[in-house]
Amino acid sequence: MASNILFYIVFICQIILLSFILPRHILGRMKSVFETYPPKQYPKLYPKPTEDYKKGHRRFKLINRAILMLGFVILLALVFVIDHATFADDGYISEIWPAGYGMIQFLPLIFLEFSEFSQFKQMRMANQNTTRNAELRQRRLFGFVSPLIVGMAVLLYAASILLDLYVHDFVIQWDHDTTQRTIVLTVTNLFLAGMGAWHLHGRKLDPHQALGDRAKQISANLKSLLYVSMALSVFFMTNSVDDVYPLDFMSASLLSVYFQVIAFVSIGQMMRSMRLEDMDFEVYRNDVTTI
Repeated sequence: MASNILFYIVFICQIILLSFILPRHILGRMKSVFETYPPKQYPKLYPKPTEDYKKGHRRFKLINRAILMLGFVILLALVFVIDHATFADDGYISEIWPAGYGMIQFLPLIFLEFSEFSQFKQMRMANQNTTRNAELRQRRLFGFVSPLIVGMAVLLYAASILLDLYVHDFVIQWDHDTTQRTIVLTVTNLFLAGMGAWHLHGRKLDPHQALGDRAKQISANLKSLLYVSMALSVFFMTNSVDDVYPLDFMSASLLSVYFQVIAFVSIGQMMRSMRLEDMDFEVYRNDVTTI
């Protein structure tokens, strides 16, 4: 019962953080940009009709409200209806619930990301400037993130694998949990490294973005990826320890915490680093020529 109560508290935090607090801040940020930098004065920022942006704001709000209500429905079902042992052999609440619901919670953010790519594509198509700005200095990783953060990510990755091997007496077999977790952790980190390289060396998606803003965005993206890598390594460490010590009662709660940490260090890092008041929106006016 105590483990269930702990999960209910953590799961409520997941519901509120990922489907209410973060979406409210994101929506407030979008509305603030729209009201402070309106289409008439900053036309380069709005390649689509004005009504499309208002509809997008309403749709984002409604979808997150629906997911918020779904979270409380799931919570009530877990408390009053569902037999916990139905989905977990050990009798505790299964990790399926925070994991499945967490994936649903991230869907509006994924759709928002695709919408942003579409927005940038239309901005490039509408861009009439024949002269492009270019950054002459070479971009280097440590020019955007601290070597300490990179070192911590690498250290935690190695520590996670070594801990897994240690608690399982350095057994290396294809069908063993240690090998499978190592492969998943390595592949995920390679994927994150590829995304980091794309952010660092890829082309500028926003054709009008100021160089200073782009540098801050690259730095924020790289830090977010490194924080996600660190959180993943710590989560895999808890899985390794769970194989040796009786921590099954915490599995669902830890996975819920993991989703919250991922959201906080990725989305939160971006919003903290890219504050609207520090960004150069003058490049989106009609009378600005990019040099």
